[in-house]
Amino acid sequence: MKYVVLDRTYAPALTAPMTYDAWMQFNHRLDSCLESRTVHWLYSLVSGQGDRSLCLFESPYTELVREACREACMPFQRAWQVELWVEVEVQALPSGTSLVIVEVIFDSPITKAAYDVSKHHAADCLQELQVRPVVSLVTPDGKASTCLFVATSAENVRSLYRTLNQPFENVWNAILIQPKP
Repeated sequence: MKYVVLDRTYAPALTAPMTYDAWMQFNHRLDSCLESRTVHWLYSLVSGQGDRSLCLFESPYTELVREACREACMPFQRAWQVELWVEVEVQALPSGTSLVIVEVIFDSPITKAAYDVSKHHAADCLQELQVRPVVSLVTPDGKASTCLFVATSAENVRSLYRTLNQPFENVWNAILIQPKP
């Protein structure tokens, strides 16, 4: 199985802040389309403004997630395969947890070894800014990542990246929605 991220935007925006029940009701048309393709929903990150979501799936192929969305008549921006570089199991966090999302495009591909070194060098800064890495969703070619953090504010995460001279494309707040146990 592969990990696949699905990026969707909403206009008008969804009700914010998003709840589990509202998310499940909004996406119910997709359930059977995913099941018929052996695609398993792991969790969703819904922006604090309700205008965007990223959803993580386990799927045999990326295209199956796209097909399921098309069959359910659910528009999406893109779907892509990722590797998970895990610090904290997202499933260990309660649904409804507020996270900060950072989207990064790398000039040179990042490797897991380089990531681990930079994380080690950032340890003091992470602690000082009260930022805790959760997981990084990294493209297989290492040219892009979406990183999830528990932090007191998105600005603290921006400060972390600036202090480390690490460019970023976008930083935003999201609510974690995941299946009930």
